Amino acid sequence: MTPFHSRQWSFQNVFAAVTLGSSLVAVVVLFFIADAWGEAPWLAWPTLALLAATLVIPMSVEVGAHEVVVRLAGCTVRRIELTDVLSAQRRPYRPLHDFGGWGLRWGMNSRNARAYTTTGSTAVVLSLRDASEVYLGVDDEQGLLDALSHRGIV
Repeated sequence: MTPFHSRQWSFQNVFAAVTLGSSLVAVVVLFFIADAWGEAPWLAWPTLALLAATLVIPMSVEVGAHEVVVRLAGCTVRRIELTDVLSAQRRPYRPLHDFGGWGLRWGMNSRNARAYTTTGSTAVVLSLRDASEVYLGVDDEQGLLDALSHRGIV
């Protein structure tokens, strides 16, 4: 069986990188103006560390022998048993319109869908037995589809 592992970082999304980078600069400037470094270092340093950390949060998707695992910053956020997957296909979508952006997202427009993506406008969509869909944004969509097809999922 062909193993599959994909890891993407939040800074790979240009929108996220610019937004978070701008926020980081704005916070540093505001903390200097308000003298938060001297008055409230207990607030200033953790805020700065949290903003900086959001730029390097990894999201990974792995296909094992019996399940697909989605992790954020090393913590498992979703396990999908392969027996629950009816089909898998590459599909274009509109992240802002369909899910309100990238990241760990729930479908908008009353759809029963979840998205785990960091960049792009295409994903591998898993159709599940409970009639829900899972959008997986990975750097190698064909590799994910190949790994799933080796496990009997078309």
